Amino acid sequence: MKRILIAGSMIVLLMQSIPSMTVAANTNQMFRDVKSTHWAASTIHDLVNKGYMQGYQDGTFKPNQMTTRGEAAVIIARTMGVDLTTEFKPKFQDVTENHPYYKAISKLTEIGVLENGNNFYPNAPLKRSEISKMIALAYEVAVDNKNKTQFKDLPKTYWAKHYIESLADVSIVQGFTATTFEPNQYVTRAQIALLTKRGMAFKGQVEKLELIYDFLQKDYINTTNNYKSWEQKIALLVNDIRAKNQLQPVQLDPQLTQVAIIKAKDMVKRNYFEHYSPVYGNPWDLASLFDYEYTSFGENIARNYTTPEAAVDAWMASTKHRANILKSSYTYMGIGIEQTKNGKYYLAQHFSSK
Repeated sequence: MKRILIAGSMIVLLMQSIPSMTVAANTNQMFRDVKSTHWAASTIHDLVNKGYMQGYQDGTFKPNQMTTRGEAAVIIARTMGVDLTTEFKPKFQDVTENHPYYKAISKLTEIGVLENGNNFYPNAPLKRSEISKMIALAYEVAVDNKNKTQFKDLPKTYWAKHYIESLADVSIVQGFTATTFEPNQYVTRAQIALLTKRGMAFKGQVEKLELIYDFLQKDYINTTNNYKSWEQKIALLVNDIRAKNQLQPVQLDPQLTQVAIIKAKDMVKRNYFEHYSPVYGNPWDLASLFDYEYTSFGENIARNYTTPEAAVDAWMASTKHRANILKSSYTYMGIGIEQTKNGKYYLAQHFSSK
């Protein structure tokens, strides 16, 4: 793998019931037992209108009714959008092939969201601890033992401790109180609606490259691109320069921009201005850590410039930074920008070829 680094000075370089009593929801369906002032009203109607949950034939939703384990499997399978077609046969003796939830339970067991065993207990009420594990696995939340959130009713040996506290760190679940979680409390239909919606939203952020898990720090980094106009302007300026030098343009790569955002944030957070990060090492090491694939890699960094034009001008005034911008083999570029509390900008410009 070819690694290229250019340096400079200042600009170094809770689920629904689906037995026979339920009916498919129609668009904008309302329920007589879910008033507009209900804390979960908008969430319930959103999930129902998307077909993830259903109401009852009598026009109710029963938001305070306990959710069963089988119902939870169905709603999670629906929100995941998984194809329920499978030849996998779980070992559960209490979930036979003619069970109304068999397909959902089988599929979730096959893909590891549910644990295979002798019994599943589909009609048992769902506990807060159980839904926490299901949500973490279904929506691919990284679970570790280094969590900011701690609940005093979850001892170190508790089986769901890390699932619960990892979800609490990303605000998918909350404590019953500020210091307790009450893992054995049952989950209502209104609650599972909210929990699954949060899980889907979290996964959506990851898929849109707005969040990424840091395996070194065991924490998620917010990588929302808040400076798209700067990114677009720098890309235009760089490609104009490359065109004038008879070079092919570089393409903005969202994943490379995410890596560059991590670098810019790292410089601000740890108060340094170098290519070598005290945590991630060299730029190409950082890229590899966050699963960015490349055959060659380069980095320019800058700080204290207030416009995209000023930053690009400064890079072009430096021989080594200019060489990165004009390297013919580079085909992709990413721009990361972070602002300090006193308003100073830190920029990371990454180049790569694949």
